[in-house]
Amino acid sequence: METWRLFDHSRARENRTFCRPRGIALLILLLGLSEFIAPVARANVWGRLANRGFEGQRIKAAYFFAGPALDGTQPYECSCAPNLDKYTLHPDPEDIHEKWRPEDRATVMTMMADAGINVITMSYWGEAFLPCSDGWCSGAAPMQDSAKAQDELFDAAAQKSLLIEPYIEGRFNLWFMRDEFPVWDDGTVSPGLVSQVVFLIRRYLQDPSKPEWARTWARVYDRFGVPRYAVGLIQVASAHLDVDDQEAFAQGFDRVAAAVAAATGGVQVGFFIDAIPANADDGQPPHANFKPSPRGTGPALLKTQSLLGIQCFASEIWGAVGDLGKDDNHILAWKRGFLRGWISAGIPTLVDVSPGYDGHLVFGNDSHASYGFSAEWFAGMTSIVNDLARAGIIYNSWNGYTEKMAGTRTRERGTMLYDWLTSLNAHRELFVDRTASGPQSGTASEPFRAITDANTVSSNGDFIYIRTGSYPEQITFSNQLTLVARDGPATIGSP
Repeated sequence: METWRLFDHSRARENRTFCRPRGIALLILLLGLSEFIAPVARANVWGRLANRGFEGQRIKAAYFFAGPALDGTQPYECSCAPNLDKYTLHPDPEDIHEKWRPEDRATVMTMMADAGINVITMSYWGEAFLPCSDGWCSGAAPMQDSAKAQDELFDAAAQKSLLIEPYIEGRFNLWFMRDEFPVWDDGTVSPGLVSQVVFLIRRYLQDPSKPEWARTWARVYDRFGVPRYAVGLIQVASAHLDVDDQEAFAQGFDRVAAAVAAATGGVQVGFFIDAIPANADDGQPPHANFKPSPRGTGPALLKTQSLLGIQCFASEIWGAVGDLGKDDNHILAWKRGFLRGWISAGIPTLVDVSPGYDGHLVFGNDSHASYGFSAEWFAGMTSIVNDLARAGIIYNSWNGYTEKMAGTRTRERGTMLYDWLTSLNAHRELFVDRTASGPQSGTASEPFRAITDANTVSSNGDFIYIRTGSYPEQITFSNQLTLVARDGPATIGSP
């Protein structure tokens, strides 16, 4: 094993002599870099992308509603009531985001890719055979969604090498996962959920005329390193379990995955869950006796095969519902604690990012308090991403115009939200200090004590800042990383 030395990035700018492993030393010297750009390995890929060309990448996603705006037209089979009067933010330019023409879809896909997004989390409202009043036009979808619109989204994403994760929504009082999970009254395994996933598989994976659709569905490694087709589930709780039925809840996901595989010739799916906080008010959502918690449910979830991770939608709306009248810093502190709890449970957790929330036009002034959109909120949310986004992030949401959560350019805020989203998707900084004590999250204040730990959670483009000292580690790198020495030279490997 060779030893290589990283000289202090800040102090050794005039000293360009480096000790490196053979084969890359000459390249570093010729480039005159004080950083080492390493092709880098991963010991743990649970929760990372598995599609070809994306292997091992962190997820950088945004919730997305397919279809044109609800503007009174009827491009598909359903005639839905318009909602433009409910827009709290307006896209700019409006035509590109609202008309959904082929050229507009291509432009939107390019914008998303340029913002660093690699996964589109596509809200899905049920099988195509459902009546218009049940899901597609029930008022739940804020755009003119339909199976046809989702086909068009798959086509557009495939042309831009973006991946899609179907995200199964609740349909007001018509269907909620919690009302049938893990089994229905007759013992059938989540029949509505299984039916919806099977429909998606037959449409997007098993259509021989559209092989590009199968390549576009996001695949994610499970905890055993097996790629599964990712499915997101909103507001995950159960009305059929007692508050302490941890094992039955966790096992429910494997039971659903097994039922789906049996109905589709063995297709393996896995689930990202929007875990309703255990401290949510009993009426939020109604009739949910069981709500998962990191300490209570985490150990049981660690035994499952099909769980891919935690992926929430504005978790603070449920968990901090009694505190939404308080200042933004209070809500941010709750959100940080909630996310850290799931991460500490050992489960991949996407940081759900929102610029704030304002649902007063949709739900009325007293239904949902407004928060965010302050300098403190943006700084706090950015800090949470920098500190906790090991598995990745998901933005709430790309075209959520009705509740002020858009990630596009808007008439009211210009490019501010788009630029912020782009910055959050940029490279990540990880810190290592062999002398540190206390928690190890890889941040500047809680650095890892071993470079191996930073390497394990890293992705392409990340920076690893290493405190001066000797690190007698054997490391295999397979991603593109930049290693930077801090406060003096750092030596990696045996003398």
